[in-house]
Amino acid sequence: MDYKTRIKIIKGSRTIKDFSKLLDIPITTLHTYLNGREPSVGFVKKVHEKLNVNPEWIITGRGQIYKDEIFCDDENAVENIIDFLKISWPAWTEKERCWFETHFRRNFPEFETWLMGGQGAK
Repeated sequence: MDYKTRIKIIKGSRTIKDFSKLLDIPITTLHTYLNGREPSVGFVKKVHEKLNVNPEWIITGRGQIYKDEIFCDDENAVENIIDFLKISWPAWTEKERCWFETHFRRNFPEFETWLMGGQGAK
């Protein structure tokens, strides 16, 4: 997987304008990276700091996309996640939705039991 593809993955459904604003970089710079140019160290640092993306993954494509940091101290975490999904889901492509669902089911196998009306998610 090349730089362009990895950057598109972390960009997700955001517009190029929104993504460049989020990272505080010029749109033209983002376009050069999306056209395959190797991203700068500054870009990698911003993506890591703002989106918690693993720098090694951005640079090499190896390892986890996101750093293994845990944000469990937010008492509104569930509501925030649900709100995010309600807003994001309609804008996601079928491929993005499938990716999310596949990873969710893989990480939470008890979800299948819950869907079937069981008691797996207590």
